[in-house]
Amino acid sequence: MQKHDKMVALAKEKSAEMTETAITAIETMYRKNIKISVAELTKLTGLSRGFFYNNPNVKQVMMELKEKQQGMILRNPKSDAIAKAQEARIKSLEQKLSDSVPKNEYESLQKKYEELKIRTDCYYIKESEMADRVVELLEKHKPQILVITGHDALRKNADKSIGQNYQHSLDYMAAVKKARQYQGDKDALIIIAGACQSYYEMLLASGANFASSPKRINIHALDPVYIASLVANESVRNYCDVEDIINHTSHKQSGMGGIDTRGVARKIYPTRG
Repeated sequence: MQKHDKMVALAKEKSAEMTETAITAIETMYRKNIKISVAELTKLTGLSRGFFYNNPNVKQVMMELKEKQQGMILRNPKSDAIAKAQEARIKSLEQKLSDSVPKNEYESLQKKYEELKIRTDCYYIKESEMADRVVELLEKHKPQILVITGHDALRKNADKSIGQNYQHSLDYMAAVKKARQYQGDKDALIIIAGACQSYYEMLLASGANFASSPKRINIHALDPVYIASLVANESVRNYCDVEDIINHTSHKQSGMGGIDTRGVARKIYPTRG
């Protein structure tokens, strides 16, 4: 029960962080006389369009401040100096995406696994090197759950059905294929793969049980952690409630998806000698 409470608390924490980010962005645009629009807010925050419409607190703040802007002389963010600063920031973030997961983020994810009392062996590996290392690490640790994540991005206005248009989806696909060649049983080795805007269909076809991102949106870094924790705590006798798991991630079915998967938890009978 304590593990379930921690997972619920983790989901609430993610939701609160996203809500705070969205409201701060809306209030900042209002203070600086920038026309509030969902299109601009998604660029600023990385959150999905649906989040701004479906979160009642965020929607209320957005609609109230948009109404107050009626009749005001507003800046055009595309031609304003602030917009140029935003574009510079976006380019900076895109540059960071070309690198592997920062170590502070890696350490943060490792701490979350520890908080949920899930034993893990975490490695900081460049996306381009994952396929070369995955079998070696599988043989060393013999895990039941494998999480392959980092950073990814779909090129702007690019065809989402072409793997070369993604920053690291092909790297994740190669790693998933190597892992699935090592263990073909999808209940014996559960693979969670992908990152922001990853090629969802390709990752599932390559052998992943869960993957991102069906709508090619940015996911939360803790989404794979959340999925792994629920699978780890589901009895081996049962299949996980995939729909329920996905609906508790940051952007639900827009950000993550998966296939029927059996849990891995086993009880000891009797518990005492």
